[in-house]
Amino acid sequence: MAYLLCLTGVVLAACSGAEPTVVDGTCEPTPRYPTAIGCAYVFGRVTDVTGAALDSIDGLVRLSDACACSSPRLEGDANGVYATVVHRLPRTSGFSDTATATIVALASAPKYPRHVTGAAYFDTARVVLRFARLGETPPPTEVDLRITIPPR
Repeated sequence: MAYLLCLTGVVLAACSGAEPTVVDGTCEPTPRYPTAIGCAYVFGRVTDVTGAALDSIDGLVRLSDACACSSPRLEGDANGVYATVVHRLPRTSGFSDTATATIVALASAPKYPRHVTGAAYFDTARVVLRFARLGETPPPTEVDLRITIPPR
């Protein structure tokens, strides 16, 4: 089953099976980032250790200050699928087509148990994002995450 998500002119069909991912659209500035010079597209699925989708997941994309990029929030749907656009902003060193990011997913909804410290269970992944210039189609970066959640 395919899920269509539209973010800043980019459409992604993220699939929970073996169907291919399709990105169709161009990188465009948004009202929040009107000075953007490029963007990257990140999508994936969040599951537990058995591969079952986790819903009500939130998180974010973390990048260094040197990137001069947005750090968007992640919100998973009922099937554990998320997708977001990272905008590259103007910087003195010009346009760079890659940046290292940390993708963070948290099982922080009330229905999930908490660690003994009170913290939410989570997973992270470090990836290289590939940016496209305005008017170009950003290459998709798939990041699937797996959160170990103990039984209650």
